[in-house]
Amino acid sequence: MKSAGALTLPRDLSGGRSLPLAYVRSGPRSGPPVLVIPGGPGLGSVMPYQRFRAVAAKQGIDVLMVEHRGVGLSRKASDGHDLRPTDITVEEVLADLVAVLDAENIEQILVYGASYGSYLAAAFGARYPDRVSGMILDSPMLDAQGRHDTARSLNDLYWHGTAETSEHASRLRALIQRGTVSVEDTGFPVQLLHEAGGPHLVMSMLNLLERGKGARVWSWLNRLGTSDVMKPRPFLMEFDLVAHCAFTELGFGLPHDAELGPLRSDASFAALSEEWPPFEREPVDVRGALPHFNWPMLVLSGDRDLRTPRSVAEQVVQAAPHATLVPIKDHGHSALDTAQLLALQAISHLSMDPTASPSILSTLSGSRPMMARLISIRIMIAKMLPQRRS
Repeated sequence: MKSAGALTLPRDLSGGRSLPLAYVRSGPRSGPPVLVIPGGPGLGSVMPYQRFRAVAAKQGIDVLMVEHRGVGLSRKASDGHDLRPTDITVEEVLADLVAVLDAENIEQILVYGASYGSYLAAAFGARYPDRVSGMILDSPMLDAQGRHDTARSLNDLYWHGTAETSEHASRLRALIQRGTVSVEDTGFPVQLLHEAGGPHLVMSMLNLLERGKGARVWSWLNRLGTSDVMKPRPFLMEFDLVAHCAFTELGFGLPHDAELGPLRSDASFAALSEEWPPFEREPVDVRGALPHFNWPMLVLSGDRDLRTPRSVAEQVVQAAPHATLVPIKDHGHSALDTAQLLALQAISHLSMDPTASPSILSTLSGSRPMMARLISIRIMIAKMLPQRRS
């Protein structure tokens, strides 16, 4: 399958093979170009973000997106066979980005990375600093240490409880103690509920479970957590070939620190981690590179983000000399995926005047995401159904 507008660039592989690396560039060439790197690993760049690029083009933004090797239009070598796990490394992905910039005659570019893409963006800056004019890290991910921030935030809110969530935590612990739900299957649904709708949506689900209903809703939420890992969706989310990179280079599924609390949201990754060589360290020390970033940076962080919580964004801002935190109210993870107009607003701001104060971005708020509406509908229907069907 070839997407309209997708270009290809040949990239050498071992054994005399070649990868036709796919990428797209859209929008007018009059303004500074922006390299947009989505999350994952495994998330496509070409197909999932067609609407994003269309809106960006209408706003006069020149967007460049490269399909991650091993995914979608960059999944297969020129001989028609899938790439090998050893073909897919962070260093090769970064080299792909540089090769595309060279092919497009782009000397410097504004780099926008979301979630896993933020690690690639920062790693790109560490490896190729002369190619970066500015950077936006959306829901930043620094390294494998961030899993402790993730687990701490989740357990502080919904196991130990805060001033806002003490009742939520108490009721969740009671549901687990009664065997209504298992602690192993609780972390991801709670994370998803919180990021989509905050404590209010979590409480709606707890109320349903306490009434003896919602078992099917709970199972559905858990399946959402495993579907991206276990079942590739062609051209949208294909984790299978990039799993080697995720586990051996990025530390996905590492052992959980039980002292933080029993809830963990990455159980689906943990179940697969033993199938791959053990993680040693990240190929690029992004945390160590941040103090040397001499370009303007915006760090987008939702107040509901549990995957890459605010504490990680604050670490970036403290380390990078020209970084500014952009807090987003009523927002979860990755503006690129759940609040694209906010992402475009940040890009426009940094593109037009990198030296200007981002005070105009200080009052950003997320809109209610589609996932929140979908979950609310499922909960509402479950309330009306008989217990065995809810």
